[in-house]
Amino acid sequence: MSTATPKVTIKRLEPETVVAPLLVRTPFKIMGSGLSNKLYIYISTQPNGSDDVSNPNGVIDETVYKIKIFRDSSASSTDRILSLIVKPELDAGPFKPETEFFVAIKLDDVNGKFEAALKTFKLA
Repeated sequence: MSTATPKVTIKRLEPETVVAPLLVRTPFKIMGSGLSNKLYIYISTQPNGSDDVSNPNGVIDETVYKIKIFRDSSASSTDRILSLIVKPELDAGPFKPETEFFVAIKLDDVNGKFEAALKTFKLA
């Protein structure tokens, strides 16, 4: 049985560790391959992206997300660089200080197939 190769990979983030204070719009970039505007980017506490702490209720309405991640329209993006902005809301959490966070990607939308995650995200 062959293993399916992911369509999307995350090689690194810029900055290397994204530190996002509550209610502050923080720009960052995902460097990798297969990146596009048809991806769902979210924050997880699991390396396999199995929990979505950005959108714990699994809804489509982005206005109720706890950690909002959206495209940076003032920056350019390619299939190797995706320019984003993250904004954690006041009700993001609470989390234990030792909680590790991953920037994760699913294909298409909140119900899409998990593709990749990288542990370099911190809530401040």
